[in-house]
Amino acid sequence: NWQAMTEALTLTRRRALQALKPPPVLPLADWIESTIHFPATVSALPGKVRLWSYQRGICDAIDDPAISRITVQKSARIGYTSLLTAVIANYVANQPCPILAVLPTQDDCRDYAVGDIEGTFEASPTLRGLLDAEADETGRSTLMSKRYPGGSLKLVAAKSPRNLRRHNAKILALDEIDGFEIGQEGDPIKLAEMRTLAFPDRKILAGSTPVFDHGPVSRLYAESDQRIFEIPCPDCGGFSEVKWANITWPDGKPEEAAWACPCCGSVVAERHKAVAVAQGRWRATAPHVKGHAGFRINALVSP
Repeated sequence: NWQAMTEALTLTRRRALQALKPPPVLPLADWIESTIHFPATVSALPGKVRLWSYQRGICDAIDDPAISRITVQKSARIGYTSLLTAVIANYVANQPCPILAVLPTQDDCRDYAVGDIEGTFEASPTLRGLLDAEADETGRSTLMSKRYPGGSLKLVAAKSPRNLRRHNAKILALDEIDGFEIGQEGDPIKLAEMRTLAFPDRKILAGSTPVFDHGPVSRLYAESDQRIFEIPCPDCGGFSEVKWANITWPDGKPEEAAWACPCCGSVVAERHKAVAVAQGRWRATAPHVKGHAGFRINALVSP
């Protein structure tokens, strides 16, 4: 009887300790796919998120503690803004801290807060209710300032750089930085970066569609390790970046457009695109740069 009682106590203790163990820490990309649901206002494919291979590469860089800066030079419709929303949700749910999101104008902030942030948190069952409106100095609730256990999320317009001085952030998310205007207060990107100096483990995420030659996103990308997204040719197996110069079609038949592999010249039909993109990879063209991951991608690889 004594032995049976001892075994029962041991089993009970083991089960209790197992129940107290925290859930396993998932890589960012896996957590996004297991948790995030996008509403129709955020994604053309609403529902549970499925990341494309190039988005997973960006997530891996965000996960890397040796990388503090991530720059994404992109075309439209690549999914950067929705990925940024999922990244913010990850920090709210798993690593609470001060988060600062900066967009070009106040209208952009309002649209992002209502459509993307609130829409995604409401559509994702495990995130619902995590964000509550925070009261500002006047005691009123504000859409641009949200508090949650252990952290806060502030949305600030780059057009009002003076507001940046009021906030500190461990996570800085900058969207459409080529739309930021430099005013009397200075460069809003530099002002925003100053708000992260108190955190040695900060993350600065900046992305934009280039608007100017040598504009803000192009300059930041030039300072990074300059990664390019390459896909394999189904004929020769060589990996290449898809560029407009390699898109070809018969005269008068643009609907038959295809990619000509720069390695072997083989013409790759559109029907092979999805598989090739899924097998794609990021390659750093300036690997000597450490701590700053830069990603360049265009709509030709967008699924």
